[in-house]
Amino acid sequence: MSAEQSHGANPAAASATEDKKVVVRHRFRALQHIINHIGVAVASKLVPVASIFIYSHYMSVYDYGILNLSASYLWILGIVMTLNLHTAVGRYIYTESKDFDQFFGSTLLLIGGIFSVFVIIILTNLARFEELMSLHRNIIFLMLFIVLGSIAESIFSQIAIYLQSSRALLIGVAAKAIGTLLLSIVLLFYMEKDKYFAVLYADAAISLVFLIAVMYSLRERIRLVISMSHVKYMMHYSLPLIPYMLCLTLLSQFDRVMIDRYFGKQETGLYSLVYNVGILMLMIVTALLNVFNTAFFDGINKKDYARVIRDSDSIFALGLLTTAVLVLFGENIFALLVPEKYAPALNIIPVVAIGGLCFVIFQLWARLIAYVNKTYFLSFVAIFATALKIGLNALLLPLFGYKVAAITTVIAYLTMSLLCVWVVNSVVNLFPVKIADKLLYILSFSLIALFFTYVPMPLVFQNVLKVVLIIFIAVHLKDKILGLLSLRDVARHN
Repeated sequence: MSAEQSHGANPAAASATEDKKVVVRHRFRALQHIINHIGVAVASKLVPVASIFIYSHYMSVYDYGILNLSASYLWILGIVMTLNLHTAVGRYIYTESKDFDQFFGSTLLLIGGIFSVFVIIILTNLARFEELMSLHRNIIFLMLFIVLGSIAESIFSQIAIYLQSSRALLIGVAAKAIGTLLLSIVLLFYMEKDKYFAVLYADAAISLVFLIAVMYSLRERIRLVISMSHVKYMMHYSLPLIPYMLCLTLLSQFDRVMIDRYFGKQETGLYSLVYNVGILMLMIVTALLNVFNTAFFDGINKKDYARVIRDSDSIFALGLLTTAVLVLFGENIFALLVPEKYAPALNIIPVVAIGGLCFVIFQLWARLIAYVNKTYFLSFVAIFATALKIGLNALLLPLFGYKVAAITTVIAYLTMSLLCVWVVNSVVNLFPVKIADKLLYILSFSLIALFFTYVPMPLVFQNVLKVVLIIFIAVHLKDKILGLLSLRDVARHN
């Protein structure tokens, strides 16, 4: 009997077979979509990651400190010099309005005008900015071009995520990152001193090329007309987020500025490398949030809150597994991958990783606050956490040294997440958000880190115990992590 005859004789079996094929196809597409977005996250962080594995081998710790100090100011400049208006693109595109091209054109015109004003202010006061930022004026000049590239990447990412064009997004972001990396390596071989300029020259040149490429690729979506209703919308959405975005930048970057002031660029370089390592887990979580962004909005719009909670728990589970690897093996792994001159700082990798896990809770549920357009609450939360962290750093850094900044990172991010969940449950109040189990995981990881730091035991026994723990954690989280592949929403892509 032929296969066609069998199926004809048993239509139920044929239907079941077809359903299985559909499920496999959806899971494959979902996995492909997730891999693309993880690739985007890795590519967007390729220069910081390369600074860990490549640049650190060619630069002195002092030069590495300058490079990371300039990176800290880049984020601040990007927010201030655009008034954060480009972030409204990613919100307006999800509305019912059909005039996105005009909105996008209004955004570009307004951002261009504001950016130009700030460029004039900076260039006419370079000496003052040199003193304020503790950076050479040539670095500040190059940073202006790098900021333009960052803004272009943000806009391109927001539109591509909405269109679910993960492949195009990966190609664009990867091309920018790989171009910067390759040009940086070439320049590193030719420059004998001030090697941080190699990376800055490369980043500025590629950023300018990327800006032109993005504007060309999006030309059909741009209608250069200023609409006051659109200006009003972007101001209403983006301006309340300025304190929030600035505070997020200060939370992740200002440690280095304070360490530079208290201890110098040598310690800044040490801490920067360890922070970049410990926070790697956030790249994966950010990628997953981008993958499930459309599903999140769809779930909220349809009041399918159970799905939103399930997706969020699955994303947190993958963050947990990644954090477990960094807590248990981070110091050992990266001791083999980075120069020995960074070894004194590697023991704070677990602390930074736990701080990143605390921040994941905030990342997951801050989206609800943004969804209901109560973004000023995000600013209040971020301002409080930032003031707490800067205050703790000012008090504790002179007493205990630069490493204590990792502990203040945990305290600040945990406080931020707790306040965020309180706002979600008390103000937004769409559905109850429970995080007791997540706090228990954070406490457990903290105790595990303390145990392996302070309890003496033979190295072989320690490593065996770590392997057993990571296997147990992986098995415990397996179902939730694999659940990320079962959603059909993430399979829909262009």
